[in-house]
Amino acid sequence: MPHCIIEYTRDLEERIDIKNLINVAFEAIEGSGLFDKTAIKGRAIAFDIYKSGQDRDDYIHVKMRILSGRTPDQKKQLSTLVLNALKPHVGDTKSLTVEIIDMDIESYGKSIAE
Repeated sequence: MPHCIIEYTRDLEERIDIKNLINVAFEAIEGSGLFDKTAIKGRAIAFDIYKSGQDRDDYIHVKMRILSGRTPDQKKQLSTLVLNALKPHVGDTKSLTVEIIDMDIESYGKSIAE
């Protein structure tokens, strides 16, 4: 854990290296000191259909799904760290947001093949 999911409007692929965004986010998460490197997972999802109330619709929204138990300060630190790491790599993208989502540790299941 955590899962870092970068959602973005597909039109950004013409201007931004999405694979690089995953690498930058991964490094920021690892640098937070909150997680073991082997537990971090990243992926990106493009949206073809979207709408925003802004004057332009392009956006990047990062969801960080983490197991519950981190303090509000730790979650804010993580959010700020990822946001600041990504900013230099998103060009003039209209909106960049980061959301930290707690997953209930009591009900979370996991199986890893050996």
